[in-house]
Amino acid sequence: MEDNHTLTARAPVADETVVAAARQVIEQAKGAVMLVYSVDADQAFAILRVASQDANVKLRQLAAAVVAELPEVGTPHDIAALRESLDRVLFAAKQSQPD
Repeated sequence: MEDNHTLTARAPVADETVVAAARQVIEQAKGAVMLVYSVDADQAFAILRVASQDANVKLRQLAAAVVAELPEVGTPHDIAALRESLDRVLFAAKQSQPD
């Protein structure tokens, strides 16, 4: 039987794994935003952060939705189509709110 000290010692490893996975998805989303909107890393993160706040969803969830919109392989041939997809994900909350 494991004591509490052993269980506590393992918890940070799981937390680090979750945090690392979330950061990886956020970095992928940030890269997509940088490509599609021709912005730098700080601006891309700001776009993700504001869209997350506007939609009232966690940044990592929004980032996962952005990554899900990316093409399966390689660079998209049609950046405009990718931009439309990301616009839907990033700015859907603003578009669905009444004026």
